[in-house]
Amino acid sequence: MGKVFAVNVDEYFFDVLVQHIFSEYEREEIPKVKIILPCKRDVIALLSAFKNCSAKKCVILPEIVSLENIDEEDLILNLDRVKVINPTKRTLLLIQFILEWNRKNNDNFPINLAYSLPSLLDKIQSTQITDYDQFSEYSRKVGNFINLLIETWSNTLKDLKVVDILKHKSDYIKNMIAFLKEDQHVIFVGVGRGEIYKSLIKAIYDLPLGKIILPNLNFKIKEKDWQSLDKKHYQYCLKDLLDYLKVDRRDVSFLPEAHIDVIPGCDAGICDQGIYHDYIFDTTADLSEVSGGSIGNIEDITCDSREEEAQVMSLIIENEGYENVSLVVCDKLLAARMACLSGSISESYSYLTLLFYSIEVLISNWNSVVLLSLLKHRLVTFGYAQEEYNSILSEFEIEILRSFNTNSLKDIINAINAHKKLKYKKNILLIINKLEAILNLLLNSINYPISDVVKAHLQCINMLSNVNLSELNNEIGNFICDFLNACEGIAIKCSLELYSQILNLFLRKEFFAVASDLNKFSLYHNKIIVLAGFDGIPSFQNPFLNALTREKFNLPSIQEEQGYFLYILRNLFCASKVYITRSLSDRKPILLQRLGILSQGSKYPYRDWLRVLNTPECIVPCAQPMPKPKTKVREEKMQVMSCSAVEKLIRSPYSFYVEYILNLKQLKDLNFKPSILEFGTMVHSILEKYLRDKKLPMNVAREVFSTSRFSFSNMWWIRLQGIIQSFVEFNETRSNYVELEKSFSYPISPISAHDTQLHGCYSTKKGVIPVSSTGIAKEILLTAKCDRVEYLPNGQVAIIDYKLGSPPSNEEVMSGFFPQLILQALAVEHITKREVSELAYWKLDYDKIKVSSIQNYRYKMQELKNDLPGFLSNYLSDSTPFIASPYFDKFLRFNSYKQLERVGEWL
Repeated sequence: MGKVFAVNVDEYFFDVLVQHIFSEYEREEIPKVKIILPCKRDVIALLSAFKNCSAKKCVILPEIVSLENIDEEDLILNLDRVKVINPTKRTLLLIQFILEWNRKNNDNFPINLAYSLPSLLDKIQSTQITDYDQFSEYSRKVGNFINLLIETWSNTLKDLKVVDILKHKSDYIKNMIAFLKEDQHVIFVGVGRGEIYKSLIKAIYDLPLGKIILPNLNFKIKEKDWQSLDKKHYQYCLKDLLDYLKVDRRDVSFLPEAHIDVIPGCDAGICDQGIYHDYIFDTTADLSEVSGGSIGNIEDITCDSREEEAQVMSLIIENEGYENVSLVVCDKLLAARMACLSGSISESYSYLTLLFYSIEVLISNWNSVVLLSLLKHRLVTFGYAQEEYNSILSEFEIEILRSFNTNSLKDIINAINAHKKLKYKKNILLIINKLEAILNLLLNSINYPISDVVKAHLQCINMLSNVNLSELNNEIGNFICDFLNACEGIAIKCSLELYSQILNLFLRKEFFAVASDLNKFSLYHNKIIVLAGFDGIPSFQNPFLNALTREKFNLPSIQEEQGYFLYILRNLFCASKVYITRSLSDRKPILLQRLGILSQGSKYPYRDWLRVLNTPECIVPCAQPMPKPKTKVREEKMQVMSCSAVEKLIRSPYSFYVEYILNLKQLKDLNFKPSILEFGTMVHSILEKYLRDKKLPMNVAREVFSTSRFSFSNMWWIRLQGIIQSFVEFNETRSNYVELEKSFSYPISPISAHDTQLHGCYSTKKGVIPVSSTGIAKEILLTAKCDRVEYLPNGQVAIIDYKLGSPPSNEEVMSGFFPQLILQALAVEHITKREVSELAYWKLDYDKIKVSSIQNYRYKMQELKNDLPGFLSNYLSDSTPFIASPYFDKFLRFNSYKQLERVGEWL
């Protein structure tokens, strides 16, 4: 009978294995030994260990193979006889099966399930289930799906006269088991996953000269605990294998460690780390038993954000050397970010984005963001010189996409034609028409086989960029050729949305994936391990396979998957250095809590280094904005001021300067969605038109709503109906004569220090007004446009301001920072010569109108009347800055100038 050995996995693992072979076999026997290792990297490592071993020399090495490519030699020798299905075509055929199932069963299985089905087929092989009595409805559906998949897939492979690589490997191992010879020396290292691998291990164990070597078998677990191990325990996969072999753990021999003098530079303390690793992973162990020890090769780095985590990982990889680092990323978004940061896709990035954008323009119905992304792509110029092309796109973006609400190609063309002052109008229309004609090639290919859609898409890319992707001699070129060839013969008829999903699936898998399959990591000593986005043991919950279905198809349970994950993780922790990064928002897993008890703390403070690198060597102080335009400019811009302009000058002088002195306006966002501001403007327009024309209110509302330049959703229409109804009911209770949206004015004569140095006077009906040295009249005309002015029977007037949001309180108005109604009152009294007896806000709501009257406003009117001349004259002087202040921000619900104020940089 064969023997079973255990061995610690550390940086001297393969030296230990070589030393054991030399000690157990004669020199002439070594070439007859066959060693089976888990991964290809293990083969290279063992060969290197043989080469470096100084204890003995051998002329011929043993046969060394890996489970990962155990059938590779057979495939090479039988190229003319065995044809393996192309992996891309395999995935496309499985997507085709999923889509056909969904169509026939009115189901919605996702197409990315295609990546999981090959391994599922390999595990279940030809198992069929007919007994569904204990199955739920969903389990029966999955069972039917799998049964049909087994049958369909077998027939598909026969029709194509190809074999699946996983099936070929299984068949090869079966043949290998059948032809094992009694006198063969075979050593199997590792733990096999799946029935076929367990069968191979059992066959080798049964050989008289067979040996099994189990990495990191924990002998310290008490026998009682060992017999009752939970399936989630990291040693369960080893116990399960020993039970399968009918071997008692006490009968397993421990492989002797390599001699220190054989391995230069060996640190005896390294081997002790494995003891502490076992205590971390073994939840049955009491950490107090090793409280005096510590682990020095593992560092837990907690980051404030995913962005910082990605930067820390990049810094580790750059500092440690890319060739020395094995990266495992547990978070998909973090993996995509790392793929971009690593630079591995830099050469293909331009082509990838061009593929994405060209489809998304059509799918999004010419969405402004996607359209500009395509037009501004570095490979797209439509034959223009770059400088001229940039000018054309700049005008198109500012004057059309950011000024009009466009929701389709038709909207864009109408907006271009309606604009009277476009400098590059013909150029813009020409570019849009060319782009439409190019993309129509793709649009006209929908509902044709996927191969036709791909060809049309590649033709679009060629016309857009003058690049034939299939002829590129790089990664993207190889991918396109492989994808195009694989699509031939596939019966999938694609909509644009489906084609986009399929292409995205393949591109992201090919170019944006970071290694995250722990099964691919070998027993070989990894110098540096980075375990990123680690938030504990994965759930392995699969929405496709529930527990009952797993059991019926004899698939590993979720608990077994978790236990095997921990076993592989335990092996990885044997590296010289292990960095575990995670986000501060993630809950600290139990594994890291146990690690923290034995950890020595940070020896390589990458997070601190990152912050040092991100801190500039010197910081140039940013001064608080205090512009001081010339007096001439001020007088010209401030000759006529609206109430809202005066209010803005009181609240935020710098915002006034930007808006009224510089005449800067914030551009609308691309794909601008109307907010309460735009809705309020529309409501004011509807109320004015209704009261002026005396038409049916809902007819007026429907007319204005449907012709608005903004695309309001039905949600706004429902709210509008309620507001109009409540306003009509409330308005009927008011019988006074009303003026709507009426403009009034109020002259203000500033008094400044340099009024004594007059160069002339200006005669008006009001008298003589001083004139400055610039010749501009220094009187400021305050203009006020009132929402509603009611003329009362007693000769007085009431001023009403409509509000959709919350109106300012009486205290806020009296504070002076909300003076608009007070300023309107001054202007109305000046023009009408009538006393204002009421100032009120009407809050327009869907249920009723809420009136908020201002109290004691006469005092504030007089105060403003006295203070405004001095206040405004102060800002006519070029010595007074238009200061930016953070305190004014609390008065501005909508501040469009924060990016110019840069409060955070100077405060």
